[in-house]
Amino acid sequence: MSTAMSTTIISTLTVVTFEMNRYFSILILLFGTIGNVLNVLIFHQPKHRTNPCAVYFFYASIAGLIALYSGLASRVFAIFSLDASATNATICKLRAFIVWVSTTASSWLLTYATIDRYCISCRDVRRRNLSNLRFTRRLMIFAVVSGSLIFAETFYCYVPNLRNSPLTCYGQNMACRLYNEIASALAFVFIPSIIMLIFGYATVQNVRKLLFSIAPTTSTHGTTMTMKKTDRQLIQMLIVQIILLTIFNIPLAIQRLYLTSTLNVPKSLLRSAIENLCFQLFYLLSFMSFGMPFYIYTLTGTVFRNEFMELFRFVSRKVRIAAF
Repeated sequence: MSTAMSTTIISTLTVVTFEMNRYFSILILLFGTIGNVLNVLIFHQPKHRTNPCAVYFFYASIAGLIALYSGLASRVFAIFSLDASATNATICKLRAFIVWVSTTASSWLLTYATIDRYCISCRDVRRRNLSNLRFTRRLMIFAVVSGSLIFAETFYCYVPNLRNSPLTCYGQNMACRLYNEIASALAFVFIPSIIMLIFGYATVQNVRKLLFSIAPTTSTHGTTMTMKKTDRQLIQMLIVQIILLTIFNIPLAIQRLYLTSTLNVPKSLLRSAIENLCFQLFYLLSFMSFGMPFYIYTLTGTVFRNEFMELFRFVSRKVRIAAF
């Protein structure tokens, strides 16, 4: 490949990477904010506050909002050269810590929700009894505390003003990056994904057994049937989210490990440009997983969709009353 052609390709890749970061970051942040805020409003309704799975969804949406703003807002600010985390050490470390804790907590809250749905779908009364709010609160606290302990190293490892790294605010040396990539790959992606897939599959099997074994009677109508329908749709919504969460987050985890393992390998400018484009793309896809739950729930759950429409009509009435 000629030098002129190589230079042209590098220039094109650089422009594509910059424009992708500019527009996709804003779009993901915008739609993610709208979706997560609506999730919070819907799952905060009184009828959902006693459902452990809905409580997990509620706090996962809050964690998703925090992850989106701590992870993508700096990219939007960088467009206007206003990203303080790129130059200020304190903001850099704090932002990295919040990103990792919020993303990990969100992932584990969905993991716990999967386990909760498995428990509620079991015939064993002891397992069903594990689905309760007291246990839910303990697990949520555990998720935040354990995430904070795992990624406390960011206050030492992360430094701003880095040049040869995927992000300006990043791990300062090989040891820091290696620990961070392995910890994030395991705690944020692989372990939660494996647990979610296992319990998700087991839940589907349990639901199938229940559907085939329960004969319709007069007692299955009314409130009881409605609750069962809600539980089934929560499972359906959760399964779809698990699949997409796994698909969107695994590429970034692999790319991070690859970049760290080849940190000391000499690379051409073209190879660096390609790797940077891949990293930025996978980074955006990873954060897209925190912005899409509302749209997944709306498409896959009729109960959730109906509640959203009720919320929309309620807000519309309030707006009309306020206008007059």
